[in-house]
Amino acid sequence: MNYQELIKPLEIIIKDAGDILLTYFNKNNLERFDKPDGSFATQADLESEKFLIAKLHELVPEAGFFTEETGIKNGNNEYLWVIDPLDGTTNFAQGLPYFCISIALTKNNIPVVGVVYNPLLQEFFYALKGAGAFLITPITQTTHQKVNINHQTLNLNNHKSLKNSVILFSVPYKKNMHFFDEITSIAHQAYSVRTLGAAALDQAYVAAGRGDAVVMQGLSWWDVAAGMLLITEAGGIVTDFKGEEITPKYQTFLGGISPLYDELRVLVKT
Repeated sequence: MNYQELIKPLEIIIKDAGDILLTYFNKNNLERFDKPDGSFATQADLESEKFLIAKLHELVPEAGFFTEETGIKNGNNEYLWVIDPLDGTTNFAQGLPYFCISIALTKNNIPVVGVVYNPLLQEFFYALKGAGAFLITPITQTTHQKVNINHQTLNLNNHKSLKNSVILFSVPYKKNMHFFDEITSIAHQAYSVRTLGAAALDQAYVAAGRGDAVVMQGLSWWDVAAGMLLITEAGGIVTDFKGEEITPKYQTFLGGISPLYDELRVLVKT
């Protein structure tokens, strides 16, 4: 399979799904559906996922699915689409403009293609295993309403120490007080910390140098499968708090560039 050839159709598909989300954003009386883990979904989540499953099946018919709302289908297939149709559902439902769509194609549970799309800013982040991480954004020249495309290679910030760095956190729905203690410990030493509410977009922003590292706990495979590839292909390191590789059953997540990554590893494992 030529992964590079998937990028253009993926860009079209994910942007169309983004348009679905935007029809619901800031909509009054957005219905919520409670889930067993304490989170919830909206009609936007469900419609985005239904659309993505149909289109991605057409794109790679042999691939199964691991999705937030539908679950696992043909999970033993070599290739799986790992989908979060709306990452940052709470932000979305509250009218907070920080959410995205995340899609990864995995081969034997290893991400080989990862895409994250911010529909509000029309930012399309993508990574190919072994081939780098990139960002495509439109640039409109208002004089003639001509749209050009900015296509840039992503690289992590090379801040040498925690004291110069901005750290992004994702907090689990089920509150873990020990994790809050770790956040406090890091916050005391970092230049600044942020909890923004959309894990996949956090990872994309770290890959783009807008944050310096991401620290997360209690999330799911669809939250990180695309973002972790963006970070590693942009020059970073991604492991759990013990320094072990991230798998679909991961519990903790740390991503950043060395030596900042090493400094954070000491703090999260104590």
